Amino acid sequence: MKINESKLKKIIAEEMAAIEDKQYFDHVDEEGQMAKRQLEQLAEYANELASMLGDDTQLEGWVQSKITLAKDYISKVKHYLEDELEMKSPGCGETQDQMMVEPSNTFEITDELAELMES
Repeated sequence: MKINESKLKKIIAEEMAAIEDKQYFDHVDEEGQMAKRQLEQLAEYANELASMLGDDTQLEGWVQSKITLAKDYISKVKHYLEDELEMKSPGCGETQDQMMVEPSNTFEITDELAELMES
């Protein structure tokens, strides 16, 4: 099937109108939700594997290589999100809420604390 110049111009005009109507930009996907589920499963598998291994467990080379690759891939994604997209990351073992607490230079001494200090 051949497309002549007028047909091509019509197709392009329709596509441009669709873009102007933002029909392509109204779609909200669930990539973040899917990625979170995959990362949670990955963390579960990693914890299970870590508990299966002892410090003296000998692994075949291909097994160690897969663990190294998985660690490298996850590390690269984490650093991309932090550096390029400027997303904040809670530190190891801390929750997002703990990381967002602003440090304070002052504190209030409650009655209970004052009693403890006196004794």
